[in-house]
Amino acid sequence: MRKRQAGVFVALVLASTTTYAEPLDVKLGLWESTTTTEMSGMPPVDTSKMAPEQKARFEAAMKARQAQGPRTHVHKSCLTKAKLEREPFQDEEDNKESCTHTMISSTRTQWHGKLQCTKPKRVGEVRMEALSRERIKGTIQMSASDANHAMTVHVSIAGRWLGPSCGDIK
Repeated sequence: MRKRQAGVFVALVLASTTTYAEPLDVKLGLWESTTTTEMSGMPPVDTSKMAPEQKARFEAAMKARQAQGPRTHVHKSCLTKAKLEREPFQDEEDNKESCTHTMISSTRTQWHGKLQCTKPKRVGEVRMEALSRERIKGTIQMSASDANHAMTVHVSIAGRWLGPSCGDIK
């Protein structure tokens, strides 16, 4: 009987943690995000089937990309209630690449989650912070490796609310 009570207690605690997770306290509508991406290492790409010259071009392209340093990208997105509760400020491109977002914790000021992608295979952590209802910052740490290559990616995010109407932005 005690084991059953302990199991019920654990289930209730887990359910209450999920039920009472709060979304970030930010405004819904149009947001502009600036992301800065830094990459190190080589992506886990099977180069064994490439011709020697093709493999050399691939490796040279990866080294050239790293030599360019961090890349900055500015984009606009529409933050809806559903998106805020599910995966706030995550790039829609991740979903196109078969990525799964799992929330670890969420409060009015901080969101922490895991990110797992299959194409290419990589794992990471996402942390977002609401600096105010109109400003956010965050980081994404990703890594990928195989027997021959290892790569890490660090993304810094800064976002600002532009207004309640998204217009034609999704």
